[in-house]
Amino acid sequence: MNDKIPLHWSFNYNHGSQKPEYTQNLIKLLQRYEAGEINAVTGEYKKHVYQILPNYWRGYNNDKSFNIGQVVIERNKKNGDNWIYNVNYINETNGEDLQYQFNCCDEMYRPLDGNWHVDVQNSCPDAYSKLSWDGNLTSDTEIQLGISNRKIKAAKVDNSLPITCNWALFDVFPALVDNKKKIEDAVEIALLDDLEHLRPKCRIGYLDTIEFPITLDGYYLYGTGSLPSYWWVDVYGNTVIVSSVFETLVLKEIIGGTP
Repeated sequence: MNDKIPLHWSFNYNHGSQKPEYTQNLIKLLQRYEAGEINAVTGEYKKHVYQILPNYWRGYNNDKSFNIGQVVIERNKKNGDNWIYNVNYINETNGEDLQYQFNCCDEMYRPLDGNWHVDVQNSCPDAYSKLSWDGNLTSDTEIQLGISNRKIKAAKVDNSLPITCNWALFDVFPALVDNKKKIEDAVEIALLDDLEHLRPKCRIGYLDTIEFPITLDGYYLYGTGSLPSYWWVDVYGNTVIVSSVFETLVLKEIIGGTP
């Protein structure tokens, strides 16, 4: 791979303040494609591991490994029509350790199904260092959260839109590629951000296709109250790059088949 070719604007964070150099580190992660280590994932078990790259190096206190954490996304298919997700987000610079457990229907937009549970932990040495909550969608499409033995009606969903979670989008965008949704109009969805904050109307749609660093189809996510993000999918159906405002996730490892 030629690291002198400019990256796509949606994930090009190679600014002068980036020490070590952003482009070289991102391309180094993707060299697994040249080695034949990345391919299609099949079966009823999937695990994708992502390295977190800081979009802006200033403010981070870290060594020169350019690794500020990782995200692990595991899912098991149950009864042929339901995916059980376990997601772990660890940011080593701010001490965040987030665990998400939720279910989605086996459909293109991965609508949430049943209950979910979240555990949050950070490095603060006080009573606010840990938090847990449960949630579910009621029969009249209200989002109900359970925190500290109290039930809270957090929001009401427009039942004309599919409601999913940001962590399920790692499978939504590959499904769009698989269904060749490139030139159609943007699709509206409801997004339960981190299984807590409802973004009632988000738009997802096709952005671009690139050949460098590897061949990727790009999609965008825009919405009121939601920061824009850009999602890039490879020819094997893996979400490879996810770029948001402060950080970029790059695929590091995949496992498929039987756990």
